[in-house]
Amino acid sequence: MINLERVSYRYPKAERDALQVVDLAIAQGESVLIAGKSGSGKSTLLRVVNGLVPHFFGGTFRGKALISKLNTRHSNPLEIARYVATVFQNPKDRFVTSSVEDEIAFGLELGGVPTAEIQRRMENLFDRIDIRRLARRPLDRLSAGELQLAAIAAALVRAPKIILLDEPTSQLDPLATDAVLAWVKDLKEQLGITILISEHRIGKLVRDIDRIAFLGSEGKLRHYGASEEVLLKLPFGIPELAAARKIGKYIEKKQDWRKELKTRLQLLGSNERESVSTNGINPRLAAQHVSYKYNGQSALEKASIEIFPGEIVVLTGRNGAGKSTLLRCIMGLLSPIEGTIFLDDLNVTRSTVQERSKRIAFVPQWPSALLFADSVAGELDFTLRAHALSAKPPIAPALLLKKLGIEDLADRYPRDLSAGQQQRTALAAVLITRPKVILLDEPTLGMDPNAQEDLGRLLVQWRSEGASILIATHDVEFAATYADRVLVMDQGHIIKQGPTAETLFSQPELRTSLQRLTLQPFPASPQEL
Repeated sequence: MINLERVSYRYPKAERDALQVVDLAIAQGESVLIAGKSGSGKSTLLRVVNGLVPHFFGGTFRGKALISKLNTRHSNPLEIARYVATVFQNPKDRFVTSSVEDEIAFGLELGGVPTAEIQRRMENLFDRIDIRRLARRPLDRLSAGELQLAAIAAALVRAPKIILLDEPTSQLDPLATDAVLAWVKDLKEQLGITILISEHRIGKLVRDIDRIAFLGSEGKLRHYGASEEVLLKLPFGIPELAAARKIGKYIEKKQDWRKELKTRLQLLGSNERESVSTNGINPRLAAQHVSYKYNGQSALEKASIEIFPGEIVVLTGRNGAGKSTLLRCIMGLLSPIEGTIFLDDLNVTRSTVQERSKRIAFVPQWPSALLFADSVAGELDFTLRAHALSAKPPIAPALLLKKLGIEDLADRYPRDLSAGQQQRTALAAVLITRPKVILLDEPTLGMDPNAQEDLGRLLVQWRSEGASILIATHDVEFAATYADRVLVMDQGHIIKQGPTAETLFSQPELRTSLQRLTLQPFPASPQEL
């Protein structure tokens, strides 16, 4: 179905190849996870399969790529699209219609599918994943996660021979993730569809994936084989495997095993730091009874939060629950219809974004919106000049880039970087001022686990120095590791809040891998971890 023979590729004006001599054979009906660090060439490999490399991006292509017997050198992306459906990392720029329902139907109509069959497929789609509620919604009024769900639905409903998914769950809440992955599994088993998934959050994938292809940082295929074999060779893996490695042994007795695991949760990805004492301390950031509507439709309903100095708070919940809207109201990018926002007891509800940005740093879901300099270092320099801090930066730019693991990208053009590298560049561009309040919207988007650890260590360090950090994310593993408190949102309301481990455990769909592991039957062998 897919045969790559000594494929190498270099983007225009790039100094090195994005892929180097990749040989890969994938049979019909196989599912393959493309793993690797940010910038290792995962998205590029998918672009080779759908023909966008080299036809759309240009550059230098060597080797041969046969996709369903089509040679990509001689077949353009439109021809290849008859067999291949792609879900891109940032789907919002790929839509061609105005509503979710129209976008899902468009691909079927273009392929000449009869009207009755279109209706049958769409009803099946609505039954499989929670998207009926979005069907008639305008695409420009959806959250990032809802946009991603619409893009996945539009691709899967076509039932093509090959499906390419580039970070498909990065913006999805846990329930939506489970539904999409279950559907992908069924399509593979029932229709023999070939699936390639590029993904950093591999915990829910590995048990249903046939093979793993691991790309090294230089774009070379380092490992390729059965999932259970390659997983043990990766520099990062699923939390359960990390737990087994950190414990360093397998406990034979059931009761001892559970006790051992539970007492080591702090080491194994659950933050049990003593809660910040708030006695006599006013919150640094407070939003009180904040409400907001999009075109008359409620997005926030009297939402209230408090963030104290020296704590990391995570905001989580279903796609479209209002997380990003709340962060944008706090930053001043949206004006609440009611409610007040305080910063160190000062009412900033009517202050401008420019005024707030002197004390609050905000990184949105799509970091490319913040990037416009000619280099990564230039992004940091621009921020310092805008805040009159060039002569005495609060933190040395080179040191900040090193802490985020992108020091070797200082001279690169930001928009040529991978999604994860762009994310870290945007973070550096706003964190360079050492703000006391930090708002992050899905900060781990596109980041490999090692990069997430770099970010987590930096946030923990700044928390210890008194920073107040609010993170909107679906990544429960990241939340469990670094957050002091978790707030759960649903339909514009804060429905639950409390200490991290307790709050996540109380919501079955938000439990971490390790929390779920303690509830499962005792494994028969270490391999079952």
